[in-house]
Amino acid sequence: MKETKIVKYIKSLIRNHRYLTSEDIMLLLERYYRLPIKIPSVYYKYRTVIRQCRQEVYKERRRKRRS
Repeated sequence: MKETKIVKYIKSLIRNHRYLTSEDIMLLLERYYRLPIKIPSVYYKYRTVIRQCRQEVYKERRRKRRS
C-alpha cells in the first residue's frame, strides 16, 4: 500500500487513539480531507484501506513488544 498523505493520517489516528472504529475514522476523513464518504464506492475503498492500515500498525506493535 502506498504511503499517501491520507494513509499516513489514518495510521497516525490508529497509533495515537487506542481504538477508533472505522466509522469514526471515516468521519474524520470526511471532515479534514472532504472525502465523499456517502458514495458507496468511496466508503468501501476506504474501509479496506483502514483495515490494511490497522493490520500494519498492529504488526508494528507486536514487533515493538518482542524487542
